Amino acid sequence: MQCIVVNERRLLPPFLEALLPPQLPVALAAAVPEGLFPEEIRLRCERVASVTVGGKNIPLPLVMSKQDMQEQLMKFCSGSLYAHAETLIDGYLALPNGVRIGVVGHAGVVGGRPTGITAITGFCIRVPHLAPPLVGEEPCRVFEELGSTRGVLLFAPPGVGKTTVLRGIAAHLAGGAVPRRVAMVDTRCELAAFIGGQELLIDVLSGYPRGHGIAIATRSLCAEVIVCDEIGDLAEAQEIVSAHTGGVPLIASAHAKNVRELLSRPAMRLLHEARVFGAYIGLSRAEGQFCYCYDVVDWEGADAFF
Repeated sequence: MQCIVVNERRLLPPFLEALLPPQLPVALAAAVPEGLFPEEIRLRCERVASVTVGGKNIPLPLVMSKQDMQEQLMKFCSGSLYAHAETLIDGYLALPNGVRIGVVGHAGVVGGRPTGITAITGFCIRVPHLAPPLVGEEPCRVFEELGSTRGVLLFAPPGVGKTTVLRGIAAHLAGGAVPRRVAMVDTRCELAAFIGGQELLIDVLSGYPRGHGIAIATRSLCAEVIVCDEIGDLAEAQEIVSAHTGGVPLIASAHAKNVRELLSRPAMRLLHEARVFGAYIGLSRAEGQFCYCYDVVDWEGADAFF
């Protein structure tokens, strides 16, 4: 296991701060310890807000009224609920600059399917961050050792930082002395946030379903590496296996605590048996620190679980 420590304080990006209640930045400044950064912010109707920092939840002196929540929703949507109706039904908002906001409230249901949401009771704001320079180096090393012909899958429970690490991997592979053509399939419009640098050879497919985006990246963009976030659906896995016949390695992430749990899912088992990934990298963080630890398991080691 290799552990990379990054000593870099993160605050709210200006574009996100402008969307939030004006008293929130002051509350965050008092609550977030030096050397750490806000990972998620939760606003609740008639209950205290909170911030997640270093895996710990810290209450904030802010309580939103029902009217505050409705006004906040309109602000997030730039005044147009219609433009976000589809994702609201699925429980989230995809905003510019990689901001994703979970939204909960009272769901209107017809035939067992949510048709809309009213009486907003909570927002979960995932704070996007630029990947620091060292983040992503270890997965890139593993990828190179595989001969750059087979993919790598990052796995971890939600909230550990898989998306940030994927950004770092994409930046490393698309830059440097020998840059590769990297296609980023950004289904929920958050992965490509903070992928700066005009010198990076990155093409972004924003909003595409993962399987469809991977197929386009393979056949139309002639990508040398494909990066995508949060795979796991069986139908999606079948599309990925089909696209994998094009020979382009995939670097992706999935939710799981360990390899056994990961490969117990039908979709992941399908990808494993198709040898889409040559290695699996478990991602963890030291409590209270911005420290990424990587636990690498090769294909043969993972297969031994079954």
